[in-house]
Amino acid sequence: LPSACSMKSFARLALFLVTCGAAARAEHSTHRCVGGSEEFVCMMSSFDYNPEENIPQFHLPKDVKAIRFVQSFYNTRFFDNCISAYDGLLHKQLNSPVAIEARDVCMHRLEMPSNVEYADFTNNFIQAIGAPSNQSYALRYLNLNENRRIKAFSIVNISRFVNLETLHIAYCSLEQIPSGIFDKLTRLTRLFIGGNDFTQLDLSMLPSSLSVLNLQNSNIRSYNFPSNHFPALEHLNFEFNNLKDVDIEALLAMAPKLKLFALGHNAIKRGRVAEILGELDRRNVAYYNTELPSDSECQHDERKFRGLCIPESSFPLEVGDWIEIVLLVALAVSVLLGVVIGGMKLW
Repeated sequence: LPSACSMKSFARLALFLVTCGAAARAEHSTHRCVGGSEEFVCMMSSFDYNPEENIPQFHLPKDVKAIRFVQSFYNTRFFDNCISAYDGLLHKQLNSPVAIEARDVCMHRLEMPSNVEYADFTNNFIQAIGAPSNQSYALRYLNLNENRRIKAFSIVNISRFVNLETLHIAYCSLEQIPSGIFDKLTRLTRLFIGGNDFTQLDLSMLPSSLSVLNLQNSNIRSYNFPSNHFPALEHLNFEFNNLKDVDIEALLAMAPKLKLFALGHNAIKRGRVAEILGELDRRNVAYYNTELPSDSECQHDERKFRGLCIPESSFPLEVGDWIEIVLLVALAVSVLLGVVIGGMKLW
């Protein structure tokens, strides 16, 4: 039989191994900043988080004010390491940062903390935005681009972020903007709402404080321009729409300080385009961004006109085109006559 001394030694060894195993598991489940993080910005590999299943643990430097989730290099599938919600618990465990970036993490639910100033949740599945009305919010920048499951009624709570300066809700498959959502956003200066499924949009519902408004890829055929509604607007993007014409006088009356009116990739007839560009030149308003080379790169079915890309269908047929058409028709007629005459002789 083993002696009492050996039994005690075995018990100590077992306890030591259990303790080491528990410590190793705790160490493995504690999330840390990855290499390359800055002093105040922690880059952290994304992980599986479901509020109903687990409470994540973190080891963070005390001076960290911003968290940026990144995909682990060993992730092979989009749905690996999903942070299903950003809620009060996760925010508290992260030491309540003032800036959060969680792109491409399969997020479905967002509860906006009151102290966050910068939030980027691009390309997720957010369906609801929690923002209790009894709180005030420090949020100045919000990016919800490419959250295609979000609905118009789900973004109503954005109206409570009265300190917002920049808002991105582009490519979210929105069919409309809720009435009154911008009424209290008097500090909003940059708004990006292109790439949605609008059939019409009342520009007068947008805040007059805007200096940048991006409506590209909106598929709207026409706009009404409320006079002097945007006294501070400098950059306006209407590229890749279905515009057939633009009331340029009304537009410039709506935004008297306009510096850039991006108009390319719209099927406006060349003659009318020339008139519009002439008026913009007289007002010293640019019509494409010279700082972005891609802004003047034409697609395969487009042609460049005075630096602006417009569809081939916008150009009238020129003399050379008419001659080519006549020659092709004459050739077709000659071939047809030759076939008929040859057939008659054979007959």
